[in-house]
Amino acid sequence: MSVTPETPAEPPVAFVAPPPGTRLSELLARYDELKDRRDALEAELKDLTESIKVEAAQTNPGATRLELSSPGLQTPLRMSYVETWRFDSTRFKKDDPHTYVRYAKKSSTWKLERARQR
Repeated sequence: MSVTPETPAEPPVAFVAPPPGTRLSELLARYDELKDRRDALEAELKDLTESIKVEAAQTNPGATRLELSSPGLQTPLRMSYVETWRFDSTRFKKDDPHTYVRYAKKSSTWKLERARQR
């Protein structure tokens, strides 16, 4: 028998279509434009960041801390080699569900995402 926190059934969806000219209508009209711009900028920044890491690491092989400066930067950048440990909660939940339930904490937040096409 598997012991896990109960997942309630999904509540029904309340559909919202605000009248034109309302604050919510105006906010929704800007959402797609800003989200698309942000997504494009995030992808570009991620590629740029990875390229900087590769190029900078090649300038000093074996170094674990670098400070990067350039006339094009507002302030210098610091790059460090970092090793981390992660806790594999999925495996822990599978291997020891009784202990997992004792330490699991429920949290909640509003999540905004694109709806599936009907």
